[in-house]
Amino acid sequence: MSNKQYTNKSIRTLYLCILFVLVFIFYSCNEDWFGKENKDFYTKPTQVMHDISLYKSDNGQVQAYLTSTIVESYGGDSARTIFPKGIRVLFFNDNMTDKALLTANYAIDHQGSDLVYLRDSVRIINYNNKDTMYCKDLYWDKSAKIVYSNNPIRRYTENGQDFGDGMTANELFDSVTIINPHGTQMVDEE
Repeated sequence: MSNKQYTNKSIRTLYLCILFVLVFIFYSCNEDWFGKENKDFYTKPTQVMHDISLYKSDNGQVQAYLTSTIVESYGGDSARTIFPKGIRVLFFNDNMTDKALLTANYAIDHQGSDLVYLRDSVRIINYNNKDTMYCKDLYWDKSAKIVYSNNPIRRYTENGQDFGDGMTANELFDSVTIINPHGTQMVDEE
């Protein structure tokens, strides 16, 4: 092998090595390869729980009982707890009788906020006054201890059916205010 052929072969080998290193650096710095573990932290749940039951109490008095078939917890900057298959919350009177039932097909609790958002077939049954309300979505402000909806609601009572442009209530549904109520109600003439 001549000296010139040996030099050409060495230069080609050197170019191939440089090309290999550049391709390796390019793909290793690519976001699809390099940041994959960090992306999964935000897009995949850090914890999944099945068939959960939680009690909420205040000063030893049980106020509510929450159940859900699946709960997903996410971490990171947008930490949140999601109930993708919905929730069922039973509220109790002081004597532990059923006060109200809240159901929704989806709920999300953002950890950095005091708001819990419920949507998809939200239903509230008040056992004390026998009212049933339906709405598209509902917000629960944990710090203000109120629930509200700014979307149309439908309420059924013993006296008929009425509608509203929204509603506000305390978190235990003791007091409910319908925004712009309208509908048909039966009135006792006595």
